[in-house]
Amino acid sequence: MKKIITCLFLMVFGLGVSIAHAQNYNSAPEVASTLWAINKAEIETSKLAKNKTSSPAVLQFADQMFKEHQNAQNKLEKILKDNNINKISSADARTIRGEARKTMRILKKQEGIAFDRTFMNYQINAHKKALEIINGYILPRVQNAALKTYTLELKQHIENHLQEASRIGGTI
Repeated sequence: MKKIITCLFLMVFGLGVSIAHAQNYNSAPEVASTLWAINKAEIETSKLAKNKTSSPAVLQFADQMFKEHQNAQNKLEKILKDNNINKISSADARTIRGEARKTMRILKKQEGIAFDRTFMNYQINAHKKALEIINGYILPRVQNAALKTYTLELKQHIENHLQEASRIGGTI
């Protein structure tokens, strides 16, 4: 009986999460907020890594993340301005920002190989989560054509970043 109740709880909880995500992406401002948070987290963590890493491969990756996500952020800001879209914080945006802040606190205390491993693990997990959000919740629901095109482009970059992060992470 206890197992049945636990299973029912998990099913209901899981359904609630799916419904919450679907409700979070009914408007362009919520989509914009999440995409903005993805870029901002990458910019902040990569900027720190550029100054702290001891690995040439991690430095090169961090520099690439910083530049590409800064360019993506600038492009997103232009789309928002051109389409008169203001960001409204979504649950996923808050989660992404929270994870980035938590990781930054940890990274600031680390040095050397420990720093590099933590940074690369964060990169792998953050890019996986971004793809999950983009594929599962944003792309099926985004209505604004410019935001949809932007999201598809960002998705491609994130897939490439994940592949590279996984490669580098496997060598540290």
